[in-house]
Formats: sequence, C-alpha cells, structure tokens
Amino acid sequence: MLEKLTAIVLHTKKYRESSLLVYAYTNVFGRQTYVVNGVRSEKNKTGMALFQPLTLLDAVAYHNPKSDMQRLYEYRLRWPLHSIPFNITKNAQALFIGEVLYKTIREQEPNAELFDFLFRAIMDLDALEQGIANFHLYFLVHLLRYLGYAPGNRYFFETPYFDVPSGEFIPFRPSHDLFFDAPQTQLFAALLQASPGQLSQIALRREQRNRFIDNMLSFLNHHFDMPVPIHSAAVLQAVFG
Repeated sequence: MLEKLTAIVLHTKKYRESSLLVYAYTNVFGRQTYVVNGVRSEKNKTGMALFQPLTLLDAVAYHNPKSDMQRLYEYRLRWPLHSIPFNITKNAQALFIGEVLYKTIREQEPNAELFDFLFRAIMDLDALEQGIANFHLYFLVHLLRYLGYAPGNRYFFETPYFDVPSGEFIPFRPSHDLFFDAPQTQLFAALLQASPGQLSQIALRREQRNRFIDNMLSFLNHHFDMPVPIHSAAVLQAVFG
C-alpha cells in the first residue's frame, strides 16, 4: 500500500542502470531500503542532491511488509539544510553520522524517540556556528541511549575510568584493556552533560578527538558482537587534520 512518511537518508548505493538504493530511517517504518527509479539518469539533474546523508525528505512509498526493498514514488525536501551540504566539516560529519546509523540501526519498526532525536540532531548540526568540530563526538555519546548502550551509572570524580564490557564508570583501572582512561572518561562525561550550544566550551586537540572516536567505535564493536567498520572516520581525520 502507499504510505506517507518522513525519511532521513543514511546511505545510498547505485542500483541497476539509473536507479538508486536509498537506506533511510523513517518515522513510520524505522529502518528501510527504498528503490528510487531514474534518479541517476542524465535527464534528472537534481535528483541525486536529495539523497545525500542526513537529508530530510517527505515521501510517498509503496510498502510491502513481505519485501526487504520498498519503492519510493514521490519525494521532496522536508526541511532544506542551509549549511551541512556546503560546509566541508559538517558535510564530513554528516557522512560519518549517516554511516554509523546505517551500520547500527536494524529495527524495521517505528521508534518515535529515536526519530525525534535524529531529527533534532540534524537541525542542531545545521544551525551550529561554534564547537562544530565536537559535534560528531556529542552525537555518538547521546546516540548510545537509543541503541540501548548508555552508561549504566553516573560519572563522579571517584569513578575516573569507563569500563567497556560493563558499560559503567568505575573507580579503579581494570585488569583488561577495554576501558577509557581518565582523560577520555572525563571527556565522555562532559559530552553526556553538554548541549550542542556548549560544545565550543570543550577544548580538544586533534589527537584527543580522534582517540575518542576510536574508543567509541571500539565500544560499539564490543557490544554489537560484530565488526562495525566506519570507513568515513578516516575522512573526518583528514578534514580535521
């Protein structure tokens, strides 16, 4: 049946001669894969621009619950992004965030809280003027809640380490290697408590930022029990380098 929905573009792949597979997170069906016909044809000069990572679309789709691929019939911008497509830093972050979501979200069912979080995060990134370089760190930390992996307790100065297997802040250095050291744990806690408008107050060097991303991706890899390679992380490191 035909369904109206709002979709957040996560990732795309070429499909057949002129079509596109669009992996999206929707307000009605959760994670879905859509076939968009003719969007890569020579006659369609602007279609591909609508399917960049984190683009927000209003769409009409044919939904068959027995199929792994649905078909997108109509689509238009839900909200035009004013800076993400044109700012090299924000564009690299959108690519990274889209890939993280593409590789971690699998549920094909609605989750209003997750959808609202993603929608607000995109709006925040698009509007942000200061502290931009820290936004993807902030996003990863707050995404954990919706993936079911938020820290199980609060951070205190007496708990200077974050233990990856337990997902908790702990008062002692663990005997294994899967933990965040004291500075990285403090950063984790600061990002948990920050709003997008406060990110400019968190001063970080490139090495600190890259190490935190590596730690967070290792955390996801551990709890997903499978590799979650995020290739666009290298793009971010190049941009910030």
